[in-house]
Amino acid sequence: MLISAVDPTAHAAAVGIDEGVYGASAMADQAEPISIFAALERIRLSQLVDADAGPNEPPSETVPPAPDTTPAERIEDTAAFSEAAVAFRALRKRSERNLPLPLRGEPLPPLASFSAAIYAGIAPPPRAFVDGASLIPCRNITLLSGDGSTGKSLLALQLAVAIAAETTWLGIAVACGPVVYMSAEEDRTEIHNRLYEISVADDIDLANAANLEIVYMVGQDATLANEAPGGKLKTTRLFEQLDAKLREIEPVLLILDNLADIFSGNENNRSLVKHFVGLLRGLAIDHDCAILLLGHPSLSGMSSGTGMSGSTAWSNSVRSRLYLRRVIAGDGSEADETQRILEVKKINYGPKGQPYGLRWRDGRFVRADPPKPFDDVSVADLERVQQAFATHDYRASEQSPDWGGYAVADILDLDVGRNIGRAERAAEQNRARAKVRTILATWLRNKAISIVKRRTDQREMKEFYEAGRSEGGDDDALPN
Repeated sequence: MLISAVDPTAHAAAVGIDEGVYGASAMADQAEPISIFAALERIRLSQLVDADAGPNEPPSETVPPAPDTTPAERIEDTAAFSEAAVAFRALRKRSERNLPLPLRGEPLPPLASFSAAIYAGIAPPPRAFVDGASLIPCRNITLLSGDGSTGKSLLALQLAVAIAAETTWLGIAVACGPVVYMSAEEDRTEIHNRLYEISVADDIDLANAANLEIVYMVGQDATLANEAPGGKLKTTRLFEQLDAKLREIEPVLLILDNLADIFSGNENNRSLVKHFVGLLRGLAIDHDCAILLLGHPSLSGMSSGTGMSGSTAWSNSVRSRLYLRRVIAGDGSEADETQRILEVKKINYGPKGQPYGLRWRDGRFVRADPPKPFDDVSVADLERVQQAFATHDYRASEQSPDWGGYAVADILDLDVGRNIGRAERAAEQNRARAKVRTILATWLRNKAISIVKRRTDQREMKEFYEAGRSEGGDDDALPN
């Protein structure tokens, strides 16, 4: 089958029409344009076809046109066919780009926008937070991460009690009102025990915490959204139930414990993570509340100190991110198992500020900012240590009975548990030893002291402390 060329001149030559037919007078005599579908049908009937030619053979040189069309009609058909081809190609391109086509007679609604001028002369409303330290912004998501058994669920429950019972949280003023706590990690008995210990330690009557609503999901499917075909998330029936509960309670804060239980998608998939956080943000905005989302860091997140897990979209999508961690000494040991640090890793609407020192006491956390390593350390103490290192061979190895840290401990009157193994040392001795390590490391960094290698009397190569000179003066050796 041979289809007529789109070019009108080439088509005229093929069917034996004189070029003058394309003149202005000829075009003026044409009838009203026919429909594309009619043109296609007429073109089909007027195609140059050689019935005797095989599938791989060229047609004969002279094939008469179909008798049911005139030259002028064939010209008109060619133009219509060109329009049809162009329209089809455009339609195919738009379809390939997956662009929605506007329905005939239904124009796209305009995209809503607002001029900045509407805010002229109007003072903006203050940013709202659940707490007086500006850690948990309202109508937003805050991610609180921490390793298992660090106490993030307990810390969140303390916040819930403080808001519902109208008290303070870690000495910080908080908003007052209803709270919904959905727990997929702790059962009724454990929550009961924790509430009792919190109330006794902080002298709170739980009857005043009637606004705290607890949803127990332990042993049940706590998933709020599942991954659907096409790589999108679809909310579950539990999500709809939670939406209805928030509409009923109108809480100040919603606590979701734990992320691993409520999100079943791939935590490394940036698109899914952003979609899920967006769903939660929709709840926060619709119900005018803050959402505190509890999660676990990965091994790399713990070792690096970032507290992260999965895609960076978790941190990028939330407006605030907190990290509850243990206090680890330089040798990897935990000097005080009751001590924790609450760090502000991200806050979009305020300064990050200083970390909060916490200590577990009487079944709950209390503020206990850790002492700084150079508290009660003077320039005179540094000079005495330098003198000791200059007159005696103190080893750099902590395993040596002549460790230089013992000289520092003696001068500062610290009990570091000399010649006692770590397992046998008391917590206070471990804390003192960690302080000595930090002091030595700081003095080494500032070159107030140094480490040199030399041979012992037994001809063994060992490392020893020596007195040095602080590059920035004594003030740099005492960074507090």
